[in-house]
Amino acid sequence: MEQWARGEHPTVDWGCAWAMTRVILTDRGSYSFAALSGWTYAPSGTEQALWDINAGRAKYRPWTDRVHDPLRPPHQVSMLSESQRADREKLKRFFHIEDD
Repeated sequence: MEQWARGEHPTVDWGCAWAMTRVILTDRGSYSFAALSGWTYAPSGTEQALWDINAGRAKYRPWTDRVHDPLRPPHQVSMLSESQRADREKLKRFFHIEDD
């Protein structure tokens, strides 16, 4: 670690690399842990505790919800109904959104 502080770039073996990243990956509030777990976002410790207390044994946690994930791939426009297409067009006009 002292070599890194001096600006040197020593050779890092797998054991050293694991020691450096192990702490990050065990922190359940980190973005790295959330990304590797497939979570939608990284919840704070407080949010996790509140869900554990209030939800009890229920398995649902909003950060693990893949159905309502805001970062999920978009739906194909060809699969939309006519009313959904009309609603999208209204929103696009309202917010002045132009297609490329």
